[in-house]
Amino acid sequence: MISLIVATVDRVTELEQLLASLGRQSHKDFEVLVVDQNPDDRLAPVLDRHRQLNVRHLRSGRGLSRARNVGLAQARGGIIGFPDDDCWYPPQLLEQVKDAFDLHPEYAALFATLRDADHQAVGPKWPDHASVWSKENVWVYGVSAAGFVRREVTDAIGRFDENLGMGAATPYQSGEDVDYFVRPLELGWKIGYDPALTVHHPSFHRIDRVRERSYSYALGGGYTLRTHHYPLRMLMESLVRSMGGAVVSFFRGNFLMSQSYILRGAGVARGYFLGPSDLRKARLNTD
Repeated sequence: MISLIVATVDRVTELEQLLASLGRQSHKDFEVLVVDQNPDDRLAPVLDRHRQLNVRHLRSGRGLSRARNVGLAQARGGIIGFPDDDCWYPPQLLEQVKDAFDLHPEYAALFATLRDADHQAVGPKWPDHASVWSKENVWVYGVSAAGFVRREVTDAIGRFDENLGMGAATPYQSGEDVDYFVRPLELGWKIGYDPALTVHHPSFHRIDRVRERSYSYALGGGYTLRTHHYPLRMLMESLVRSMGGAVVSFFRGNFLMSQSYILRGAGVARGYFLGPSDLRKARLNTD
């Protein structure tokens, strides 16, 4: 069985689209754990319309990582995926994922490419060839909505860090993906990537979204560089790209994008140098 853990808040139409796509899957042996962070019953009509699916409706407080941990505690599948609530799946995806894990028993996890409705890649600049990933790949491409992991691996690596990710009670609104998926590599497992696999997702590149989230997302990126002992050159490369992007955007007259690059660089730097102490204080305050 495949378990799909869907943390959701504030979205109804998008969740309906995801569930509809799951109803069209050629592989039928899966469950959907909808981890609802809404304070009301707005999802009840949506879930009622998809009663043919094996859906379990769970509740969680705010926070993407917190909600996923609730789902992990309840999941029964041998493979686990983490679709965002605004994702949707092509009809053959779950069958392809199962076949890929059967073909590659050495894979602890497997990643697809994120693509929009026009089948254009979104997010990072995804590789165009299948590969086994290193830690550096996970830091760049490890978007959990595109990832699937074996249950024995989730049991070994534990929970998502609830002080990281969207909705966390800290400014560190990303980094939970990298922090989670780099752990299997540190324990000696392998992570595969196949560009033939697609998870659909809306574009990440809207300027309002980029500007709003540049700093808080970059904090998590810097933090994971530090805590998982990535080479210092990766921090320097990230800062150079951010400052270079800021200068180029400024001279092109795109001042909002220039500001976003500056915020990104500042966030990566703070996350790297101060992230461990920031989150140590956050954990002390919640214990």
